Amino acid sequence: MRIAIWGLPILMVVGCEVLAAQPVGTLQQPVQNAQAVAANAATTPGNDGPRFEVATIKPSNPAACCDRTFFENGRRLQSNNTYLKWMIQWTYSLQPNQIVGGPSWVDMDRYDITGEMEGTAVPTNLQWRAAMQKLLADRFQLQFHHETREMAAYALVIAKGGPKLKKDDGDPMPEATGFGGSPGHTMMGWGRNVTIGQYFGELQRLALDLPVVDRTGLSGTFNIQLMFTREDLQSVGMTDLPDGVPPNIFDALQQQLGLKLEKVKAPVDVLVIDHAEPPSEN
Repeated sequence: MRIAIWGLPILMVVGCEVLAAQPVGTLQQPVQNAQAVAANAATTPGNDGPRFEVATIKPSNPAACCDRTFFENGRRLQSNNTYLKWMIQWTYSLQPNQIVGGPSWVDMDRYDITGEMEGTAVPTNLQWRAAMQKLLADRFQLQFHHETREMAAYALVIAKGGPKLKKDDGDPMPEATGFGGSPGHTMMGWGRNVTIGQYFGELQRLALDLPVVDRTGLSGTFNIQLMFTREDLQSVGMTDLPDGVPPNIFDALQQQLGLKLEKVKAPVDVLVIDHAEPPSEN
């Protein structure tokens, strides 16, 4: 596993996934947490903004099932053994429970996706995701709407003793996040010039079994580093960890960031899939 280095784009392995962290740009931020879905995720992506110049989507080789790889290299993106629901999660920074509806194949049929962005500059993280919104709408005919549903969630609150977050110091570099670590191993998560929503939007997608509702009242941007033992989603917070390893995510948040996750029932914005089709010919 390659551990995140503060402030630098990294290649990271997350479970069976290989992800590439890129600096975040200045486009409209995709969904960051459970409260921001309706405000930030357009149901019909616009024609303006970044897009793939060329993209190929084909069914994955069944013999290669089922390790998923996903990485960005320059202006090229490649994903193998990836199902549509996972791509929606990544594109909109959603926790799995925030995606409902759609045909059964959206989280069963796996595809290999290769694309190259138009232009000459290396895309930012937000530009990759804006382009993927267009690709999913065009090739999968993805259509969805938003609803608010009462469901189990984690309320993010300030722990006793107050927050231990470091405000950004005017660093001119754009926002960036990076997470690396598979279940059962140490996960490093860093954020540079990020809001609480930006950081926890990614954290909920990768390491939590419920969506996060931000109730900290904290505003502004921060530099964040967090180290914890990543658990399987079915046993978050319940694993008996051996001595000498980082704490679970709940204890790590309190000890390192002065924040706390509390289980609650809360209104959560969800993305409801209205229509999706197997991808069109390349």
